[in-house]
Amino acid sequence: MKKKTLAVNRYHSSLVLQLSNQWSVQVSFKAANIFHVVYYQGPYPSHQPSILKNNVVDTGGDRTIATGNLDTKKVIPFIENLPLQHFQVQSQKDGYLLQTKTLTLKITTTGQITCFTEPKHQLLFTQLPPQQQCDHLQAVIKVNDAAPHYFGGGMQNGHYDQTGRILKIENLNDWLERGITSPMPFVWSTAGFGIVNNTYSKGYYDLQQPQTMIVNFVDDKLDTYYLLGKNPQEILQSYFQLTGLPLLLPKFAWYPAHLNAYNRDIWVEVTANSAGARLFEDGKYYKEYQPVNSKSFNEQRAGQIQIGQQNLVPAVRGNGEVNFIRDSQGQLNWKKESLNGEKDNYQFSARQIIERYRQHQMPLGWFIPNDGYGAGYGQTQSLDQNIFNLKQFSQFASQYGVKTGLWTQENLHPQNPLHPTADERDLQKEVDQAQIAAVKTDVAWVGSGYQAGINALYDTIFYLRKYGHNQRPLVLTVDGWAGTQKYAAVWTGDQAGGTWENIGYQIPTYLSSSLSGLANVGSDIDGIYGGGHPIIQTRDLQWKSFTPLQLNMDGWGTENKTPFTFGGRYERINRCYLKLKSQLLPYFYTAAYQNTFAGKPLLRPAAYTDNLHLTKTPDLNHEFLIGDNLLVAPIYQNTNMDVHGNDIRNGIYLPGEKDLWQDYFTGQTYQGGQVLNNFAAPLWKTPVFVKQGAIIPENNLNNNPQEINEQLRILRFYPGKQKTQTDIYDDDGVSEDYLQGNGVHTVVSCQQKDNQIMIKIQPTIGNYQGFNPYKQTLLKVQLAQAPQQIFVNSKLLATTNYQYAQEILPAFVELQPNVTVYLGNFLTIQIARQDITQTALDIVIIS
Repeated sequence: MKKKTLAVNRYHSSLVLQLSNQWSVQVSFKAANIFHVVYYQGPYPSHQPSILKNNVVDTGGDRTIATGNLDTKKVIPFIENLPLQHFQVQSQKDGYLLQTKTLTLKITTTGQITCFTEPKHQLLFTQLPPQQQCDHLQAVIKVNDAAPHYFGGGMQNGHYDQTGRILKIENLNDWLERGITSPMPFVWSTAGFGIVNNTYSKGYYDLQQPQTMIVNFVDDKLDTYYLLGKNPQEILQSYFQLTGLPLLLPKFAWYPAHLNAYNRDIWVEVTANSAGARLFEDGKYYKEYQPVNSKSFNEQRAGQIQIGQQNLVPAVRGNGEVNFIRDSQGQLNWKKESLNGEKDNYQFSARQIIERYRQHQMPLGWFIPNDGYGAGYGQTQSLDQNIFNLKQFSQFASQYGVKTGLWTQENLHPQNPLHPTADERDLQKEVDQAQIAAVKTDVAWVGSGYQAGINALYDTIFYLRKYGHNQRPLVLTVDGWAGTQKYAAVWTGDQAGGTWENIGYQIPTYLSSSLSGLANVGSDIDGIYGGGHPIIQTRDLQWKSFTPLQLNMDGWGTENKTPFTFGGRYERINRCYLKLKSQLLPYFYTAAYQNTFAGKPLLRPAAYTDNLHLTKTPDLNHEFLIGDNLLVAPIYQNTNMDVHGNDIRNGIYLPGEKDLWQDYFTGQTYQGGQVLNNFAAPLWKTPVFVKQGAIIPENNLNNNPQEINEQLRILRFYPGKQKTQTDIYDDDGVSEDYLQGNGVHTVVSCQQKDNQIMIKIQPTIGNYQGFNPYKQTLLKVQLAQAPQQIFVNSKLLATTNYQYAQEILPAFVELQPNVTVYLGNFLTIQIARQDITQTALDIVIIS
């Protein structure tokens, strides 16, 4: 047996041992709590992650899943280039001790590694040497914890607590429960550590026996980073340090997106009773058809018709009986869609969709008017003319505060840049000239996932950053991998709406994604297909209004996919929740900032602040915290629903035995540490709770970021006996200047003692381009009784500057007849416009 000879008490940046079984092991440190271990045979392998050999995508019969034209051989590392840290090495009889200020590793001459924390030398785990099993490499980690729990693994549909499971790190392209999209070789434990395998190869973590963790990957080396932390936040922060900070989504991305293909489909006039008939502004009914096209994978779809020499198939599923209306010559009456209505077809244009959102007073932040499945964005003879057409649409959308994006199923660049064809793409010009702000990399392009997905994101983000006029890039992808968070947000894939099951398994899917570092997650409201059930659509939109991304994927199912599809009370309820989201954006945005820079998951299990070992107790799979202070318990099943959609919710766990929680919509208070059953949930109400002591920054109600009143700041307080403090963050929401520290912070605290409530608002620090420091301040403080006196900076406040009343939630004012939503009794204090960077506010309220 050979081993490298090292002097005692010397400092090194790496240690290499040659073991007796022809294996070698190299150990190095990337930070005080991150170390890197590579087991290998022969010469030291490349530091690049291994790629999956003989990659064959299981399409499951879905022809839209492909590998696209990406160079899947290209390997882009997802590990950041962190400098090596020095550590002390001491020789021992059977190996070495490696020591830093915070931990100790013991490495034996057989290749066994044991990890201790300092200064008490608490044993965390022992890594046994790997064993080769055919094309798999397997290692065992013995965990020194009586009952460790495990989280991570990427987007694992229907599960976020991975304890007791075989956690597959493999892209299955399965959108349903137990399917996997955007897997990642990252798992962490309540035992105080996480691991990241530096590979693009598939594998699994066997967690069936929690104290014995088995790591198994299709690889010829075991290349592992260990992340140590006293809590999940520290581990996730280290994960971001290792693989890249998550994007802080631009503010427009927090508003709903509308997606469809407005340069491909044809609308044929039909009778009102025809299956799939839709009423348009001209008072006539039309049904949507699309050209038979191999790129659309629709050649075999039933219900073909012919217009001229073109074969068309229904763009919606469920053909049914269709009666066409013909002109005097017996020809079908039809119109083709376009982006701008330039073909005497405005009611079938993308512009008209934006107009409809405005007419219905629905928030809308971004719009994707094309797809790659046989559609483009112009009906001209050249790519440059088509890009000009796209530019015209972008300019129209921007007038209404709506950003434009594109999606694709194949290359983003012309095959021959000198002679592009009209049906190709040119991302550089699309971003530079047409001012595209977002790109959706679709499954048919990156369906193999693994390094193919990262390759696509790397290429896309490069052009968005280089030519995007300092716009913060937004990329939406599927089939991600470790490191995806620094390039893109993720969506959950193509699911069918109109079913309770779709809501039920999506909630833990969001949690598994967020706990894996992919907090920027979203999905299609009421699915891409199916639908037709207005109650389920409304319930789905309600809970997703408390998540980052909401996508209205229109034109693929049997129903329109807009928040005003079903009209009446459903439309009113949907409008209220979307406007409520716009009102709460400063709270969400601050929580997103904390996720990016502090590792605090944006979406968390309800037991996150209690004890993650509680994840197997009551119905915790179906509720979540967003940020520190809001808890959402979606209606995800028919428990005792009446014909109007009114129901109850059982199994709501309120965390923290010492905490108090209030029903956000009524102000009723509940003790934490208990489970609520028979909680009334009429159709207009999804259960939402706010933690006592919360400080919630708000906006004026708005439909897009352009409508935010930048001269007004609103702070809502729920005072408690314990002092609470929050650091409210803001920036321009548009550029990436925040990465250079261009943003503002405002520290706010609140405490109630006996009959006094004390609020302190420190001067805002920082700056960003366009920041207006002169703001009016509106404070809303929940009180049980009217105040006797109010002092602002030791001066008695005149009664004309405040009021005490039972507050109505503004977004719900026009909800429906006989329904008024009261938040509780609030004191509203108005403080005149002033420079918030120069002025502190010290408020004392005496009741």
